[in-house]
Amino acid sequence: MKSVLLIRLSSLGDVVLTTPVAANLKRAGLRVAVLTRRAFAPLFEGNPTVDEVFVFEDRGVWGWARAIRARRFDAVIDLHGTGRSRLWSMVSGATRRVRYDKRAAARRRLVWTKKAAPTLAGGVVDRYLETLAALGVPAVERTPRLYPSREDRPSADFAEALGDSPFLVLAPGAQHATKRWPAERFAAVADRWLSERPNARAVLLGAATDIPAGAAVRAAMDRPVVDWVGRTSLAEMLRILNRAALVVTNDSGATHVAAALGRPTVAVFGPTVREFGFFPVGPRVAVVEGGPLPCRPCALHGKPRCPEGHFRCMTDIPVEHVLAAARVAAGEPRP
Repeated sequence: MKSVLLIRLSSLGDVVLTTPVAANLKRAGLRVAVLTRRAFAPLFEGNPTVDEVFVFEDRGVWGWARAIRARRFDAVIDLHGTGRSRLWSMVSGATRRVRYDKRAAARRRLVWTKKAAPTLAGGVVDRYLETLAALGVPAVERTPRLYPSREDRPSADFAEALGDSPFLVLAPGAQHATKRWPAERFAAVADRWLSERPNARAVLLGAATDIPAGAAVRAAMDRPVVDWVGRTSLAEMLRILNRAALVVTNDSGATHVAAALGRPTVAVFGPTVREFGFFPVGPRVAVVEGGPLPCRPCALHGKPRCPEGHFRCMTDIPVEHVLAAARVAAGEPRP
């Protein structure tokens, strides 16, 4: 066996979590290629464990499919786990096809019964790495890593706004409303953090869909904040996060990006739980989560609103707990 194709089409955090699989394959002396959507291709720029990236496009499917087939991969690992990705595994022409076990039934049972099955031990990275056994490749590397170029810096506008001051990044967005810690709590964390560090700055980051969340945090803050929500490309976001002194996020893709860059990261988890497998992995990561509630977890991916109407999984998390976690992640002594 000489070459392997990895398939993970989306989403941001899930794609980041595939990087240990690539690292172990490369460590075994194999040629590694990745199939993902164009939006996530920048995650693999500069990654020494990935030799080639194929961009998945909804249009012109058979063009890139032929290109993949022409590479004559010996094996394909489907880390997406859908009918579509199974089809592309077959189209690749690889004689050995491996598919990761999503534990979908066990996760659904957890939502309904609030009891976690033993099969949900560990995280998604561990479940991705299980696929290597079928190819006889040991899973030695277990931490996601991204490799922004040392020469890469934010564009001129961003660099001018940042200067040389240490800065805090707030990423208050999330795809589902119940996964967003209240904006005023993010604002309070930022104000307290900045008040203790006179030379520090604060930056808001996120996708265009996170603009309302960013605006709410900005409006609630007493101190100035640079709002770049919806204004950066993924490549620019990586470069900015790579310089951050601290990153505070919800359960979102930004969490996994910051952790994989090795930045001090605090992630706030409310309706989702560790057993789903998406707690961030990294040496400088702290997770603050809601306490035990009879309604938690309420869904696999969050909901538009709290089904119980009280949102306690998030509102019960105090600012002080997040600040304490931030100091731990940043390697600072407790006050």
